[in-house]
Amino acid sequence: MSDMQPMDCEKHEKVAKELAKEGKNLESMKHFSQAAVCWKRWESYSKAAQAYERAYEHGMLACKYAEAALAMTAASASWIKHGEHDKFEINCQIAASAYVSAAKSEKNPLYLLDAAYCSITGGDIDIARSLLHAVIETTKGEVTGTIDLALMLTEYRFGDADRMIESVLADELDREHLEKMKRAFELVLVGFIRTSLESEIAISISSLEESTGLSSKKLKRIVESSIEKGYIPAYYDDESNELVIDSDTYDSSALEARKGPILSRDLDDPGAWDIDLDDN
Repeated sequence: MSDMQPMDCEKHEKVAKELAKEGKNLESMKHFSQAAVCWKRWESYSKAAQAYERAYEHGMLACKYAEAALAMTAASASWIKHGEHDKFEINCQIAASAYVSAAKSEKNPLYLLDAAYCSITGGDIDIARSLLHAVIETTKGEVTGTIDLALMLTEYRFGDADRMIESVLADELDREHLEKMKRAFELVLVGFIRTSLESEIAISISSLEESTGLSSKKLKRIVESSIEKGYIPAYYDDESNELVIDSDTYDSSALEARKGPILSRDLDDPGAWDIDLDDN
C-alpha cells in the first residue's frame, strides 16, 4: 500500500463504482474504503472523506451497519483534518444512526453506546442522552465506566471525565479501547473549545481552565496539538495565553449567529442538569 500512487486510488474508486452498478455493495464498500486509505496516504483528506462516505453508502445497502458506521467515522476524521468542522459533526451524527441500525439488526445494545459517543462528538447531546438511557436500561451495568464517562461528556464535565479515564478506565479497559475513550474525550473537548472560541472570538487558557476543570498544562497541550491538526481554527498567543480566532480560516462575520456552549460559570449548579431522558 505504501507504494501506491494517486492513479491507484482512482483505480480502486473506478472498480468500486463498477461493482456498485452490478449491485455488489459489499465488494464496492471494500474498494471505496481501500481508495480512501490510499488518498489518506497522499494527505488528500477531502478525497479520502468522500471515498469513505461512498463506502458507508454501500455498507448500509449491504446491511453491514457497524462497518458502515466505522466508514462514516473515518470520513468524519478525514473532514476534520481538512478543516471541515461542520462536515465532521454531521458525519458523526450519521455514524450514530448507523450504529443504532447495527444494534437493532444484531440485537447488540453495546452498539447503542458507540452511537452515543458518535452523537456526543457530533454535538447532538440530546440524542446522546437518550441513547445512553437506552444502554443503561438494556445492559444492566455491563459497561458502567464507559457509560459514566459518556454522561460526564454530555455535561461537559471534563475534569471529572479526565479523572475517570486516568483512575478507573485505565484499569478496566485494554489499551486499544482506552485510547478510543481518550480520543473521544479530546474530540468533545476540542468541539467545546471551538464553539467557545467561535462565540467569543478569543478565549484565554485561564477561562478554559475555569470552564472545563482541566489544568492549564493539559489544556495547552491539547490546544496546541489541535491547532496543528486543524481541529481548531485559531492561533495561540503565547504572550496573552489566549486562543484567537484565525480569520484566514474562519468567517468571523458569521459567528454572531452561532450559539455558544453552556459554560460552567453560566450555571447555578454545573453538576446538576435538568435531564428528562424520556422526553427524547
